[in-house]
Parts: sequence; structure tokens; C-alpha cells
Amino acid sequence: MTSYTVAVDDTDAGSRTIEWIDENLRPGDRVRLLTVSELYSETVLRTEQRLEQAETRLRRRHPGLMVEQSVPEGPTVERLLLDSEDSDVLVLGARQAHVVLATLGGRIAERVVARTTVPVVAVPEHWHHGAGPVVVGVDGRTASAALAFAADQAAVRGSELVLVRAWDIPLTISPYANIYLADDRELWEHESTLELQAASRAVADRHPDLDVRAVRRHGQTATALLDEAGADASLIVTGRRHRTAIGAFLGGSVGEALMHRSHAPICIVPQPAAAVPATASDVPAPAEVH
Repeated sequence: MTSYTVAVDDTDAGSRTIEWIDENLRPGDRVRLLTVSELYSETVLRTEQRLEQAETRLRRRHPGLMVEQSVPEGPTVERLLLDSEDSDVLVLGARQAHVVLATLGGRIAERVVARTTVPVVAVPEHWHHGAGPVVVGVDGRTASAALAFAADQAAVRGSELVLVRAWDIPLTISPYANIYLADDRELWEHESTLELQAASRAVADRHPDLDVRAVRRHGQTATALLDEAGADASLIVTGRRHRTAIGAFLGGSVGEALMHRSHAPICIVPQPAAAVPATASDVPAPAEVH
């Protein structure tokens, strides 16, 4: 059983959240439909009508579903974070085509993703309803929670799980140039292989019968995930190590890059602070890596 908080609003991206939850509900799941009421926003009556329509749709497709509606007042980001704390997953829309409007609107999805303590599914406004694999980024620092979430999703969907480890060689900055040693490439390739092997073991322990494919790619993580997802991925999952918006900005956010470029839903899974990474690569084991 999974409990969802689903953000609903009057944008195209906001309406996609209802489509996504409708397709992904399982027996026993619970849903809270939520629209935050801010000063100068639409009338409460219009908001309640939209939520009622969404609830009617879900109940028609999923008899016996536990659904509640909520229209809290306050700053949108703060209310989304607060009201989703007791949920397993927060679902919200990701605006892509109207970047300027999204910026003027406060970049809600990006700010929520940077601070949330629960997994967030961001459904793009131009969502392609793919039925293909679940694709997950493997990273020894952030991936254990994301890996578990992705494996569970693939098992429920009966789909293939694709483990993607993107790697690149950090540049060494000197007074004269940015350089790297030739030996560094072999070292980073080896490290990425070990992390994929550890991830494969973790998935096999959790879901022994799951169809898993491991892929190692040289380059940026977001690009590698999008390439492997193609046009048919049902979900892309990535971890998150930053706990503040400024931390994500300074360190770069794979999740934010994916939200802006992907046509598949993205799930950003925060790594619990006290968790021990499941993809620690200190003990090598054989695994087929392409």
C-alpha cells in the first residue's frame, strides 16, 4: 500500500498529475488531492470543483479507493512540503514549455524537489505515456534509496530495470590549464563498474526475479539517463544528495535537468542522512556491464 499526495492545479502540468496517478494506482493505495490556496489565486469554489472532478475520475476507475481532498492556505512550496510529510510519494507537475511562466510562478517543482524528505514524482506537461523500462541512476553517494524505489517500481510494473552509471574524469586545475592524467580514465571506469556490480547485487537481494540490465556511460548523468530512457521509459529515477535549493544550484541538480528535458515522469528520491549507501563498491563481484 502506498500513500500519495497529488498536487493539482489549473496548468497543463498540474492536470498531468491526475493522469499519472490514475495509471499507477494499485489496490490498497491512498490518495490526497491537494491544491494550495494563496492570495490572489483562483477562487476556492473553482479549486474545489477541480478536485471533485479529479476524485470522481479516480473513484470511477478504482472502486473502493481511499481519497481525500485538501485546500490548505499558505505559501505553495511550504504547504506542499508540510502536507506531504506523512505520504510515501508526492506527485506534482513539471512545467517545461513555459519556462518563463514557471520562473515567474516561483519554480515550485524545483524548490520542492530540492527540500523534500519524501520521493517526488514530477510529471512533465508533455508526458509521453511510455510502457517501457524503469531507468535509474546509480551513484554510490545518493543511490541506495533511489535504487530501492526504482526496483520496487519495476517489480510492480513487471518491467525491466535499467541501471545507469554515468562517469566522467574530474579536471585538475593548474595555473596553466585544466588537465587530467591518462591513468584517471581507467580508474574511473573501474570504479563505475564496481558501483554497478554492487547495485546489481542490491537489486537481486530485493527482487531476485527482476529483469535487470546494467549500463556504464561516459558523460553527464542526466544525458545518459535520457539516452537510455529513449521514448518509451515508464519512469526515470534519480537520487538527491542536496537538502537546500542553493546546494542543488551550486552542485548541479540531475533531477532539475531531467525535469526540464524529459518526456517521461521523473522521480527524485532523497537519500536519508543516516543511511549507508547500498552501492558501496568496496567488494567487487562479477556482473555483465555493457
